[in-house]
Amino acid sequence: MTERLRITEIELDSHVTVVTVSGELDLDTCPLLQAALARALPRVAIDLGALTSADSYGLTVLLATHRHALEVGGLALVCATGDLMRAVFRQRGLDRVLELRPTLEEAVAELRAL
Repeated sequence: MTERLRITEIELDSHVTVVTVSGELDLDTCPLLQAALARALPRVAIDLGALTSADSYGLTVLLATHRHALEVGGLALVCATGDLMRAVFRQRGLDRVLELRPTLEEAVAELRAL
């Protein structure tokens, strides 16, 4: 893992995994997130509360994860986004595509209820 991006994966139970992302998500670091999210599917809560930036490559990883989760009958919920990332999602229309939840707790409860 690079110093610019930190990813933690916590399997809460056999059905739900939380992937927490902090730092900078860009061309160089997005393969790390892509691998973590692939391991976490089909039900994953993606906590972006400490993400400081994301370029188009990083955003593409989130979109691809969302689509892949749906294809395999799962769900990828993006949660706890800070003001900066919410603005980026809004600017690019991703707030209308990604499944966004205000808190990690809400995302986990929804994933467990599936």
